[in-house]
Amino acid sequence: MQKQIVAIKIALAKKQSLYSAFLGLLVSIDHVSAQQLSPYINLDIKTGGLVAASDTQDDAWYDQGTSQIDSLSGISLTDSVFSLNAATDSNLSYELKGQVSQNTENFAGITELWANYRPLTASKYRRKFRLGSFYPPMSLENTDTAWTSPYSQSFSAINSWFAEELKVTGAEMSFTRPGRAFRSKYTMTGVGGLFMGNDSIGSILSWRGFSVHSAQTHLGDRVYFADYPSLQTSALEKQPNWVNPNLELDNRIGHYYGGHLTHRNGFQARLYRYDNNGDPLVLKHQQYAWDTRFNSLALFYPINKNTQLLGQWLDGNTIMGDNAVNVDFQAWFALISHDLEAYKISVRYDNFETKDKDELEGDDNNGHGESITLALAKRLNPSFTIKTELTGMNSYRANRSDLNQDNYTKDAHIKISGQYLW
Repeated sequence: MQKQIVAIKIALAKKQSLYSAFLGLLVSIDHVSAQQLSPYINLDIKTGGLVAASDTQDDAWYDQGTSQIDSLSGISLTDSVFSLNAATDSNLSYELKGQVSQNTENFAGITELWANYRPLTASKYRRKFRLGSFYPPMSLENTDTAWTSPYSQSFSAINSWFAEELKVTGAEMSFTRPGRAFRSKYTMTGVGGLFMGNDSIGSILSWRGFSVHSAQTHLGDRVYFADYPSLQTSALEKQPNWVNPNLELDNRIGHYYGGHLTHRNGFQARLYRYDNNGDPLVLKHQQYAWDTRFNSLALFYPINKNTQLLGQWLDGNTIMGDNAVNVDFQAWFALISHDLEAYKISVRYDNFETKDKDELEGDDNNGHGESITLALAKRLNPSFTIKTELTGMNSYRANRSDLNQDNYTKDAHIKISGQYLW
């Protein structure tokens, strides 16, 4: 009997020891979490002024013209942005992005807004969740403050279109296998998102085509384009010459998914599939729900510590109505950038095309073009930079003749700006 009592006491002691060890592990993890999670608020603002001149056949789309590059001339404010990041001592953080622009419907507005949740665990894998309105993380070009580019003032044709029409409101999850934790040269991340809204994406691409600029559509804003005669006739009589890409029209859930691959030498690749799952027969609030889907591949390669090479490829299709509009679209760009002491020199080439696949007469959505952008920046101090940028574009749009314009145009735009960052 005494032996049994001794055995029970030993067993209880072992259990208590294991329990104490488990509590110690939890305390240790919680202690690490407390050290890693510190409250903070960070505000970045990028603003300035510019002098610009343009040589275009017509006004730009934001002035309801047909030009596919900025037609602004004279002295004005640059497209100014801000980024506000905040976190508490929990696993939550918050991000708010905004912009001031003369080329958007409203002079100022919010471009992105979301909450992050990063659970801290003892696992080598990392998870991240975010909820709000934001750009899916497809771009390796727009990596600067508030989704701007560190290489040029304007964005590539692909990311200019993303800035106008690609904005999801929903939830996103990412799952990362860090290379360092697994003694690997590669870090891999899987990303997936479900969203509402973004039902009218594809509208401006079908009639105006791709463009090159730096304006981001504010949440709730419309994007205008030329009032083509085809919009008042036949199957398009209810389609206005503007799009609100943020609206939810058909009560259907869209999705996107992709993967990121990062090598320890700095090479990055991002491959994505997007499908807004739109019902093209739905018409609400003067807007059709377009059925738009595309694939995107973005690449970044650091040739050396001063020279970077990057590019992106896009291929997709968009449909509206009962095949009233059916357009394939493709685009790609290549960019090389070199840092030389206080200077940054960047050259970007864009190529883009839209192919009309519907049989609706009087509404020809065929178009193609190419552009070259030369950008030179000199940093005078950590906060102030002088920038010069020249963009030349050759483009063809079949529907320009409907407005008694030349289908082929050669347009150019130059701007010199002073940019302040704080």
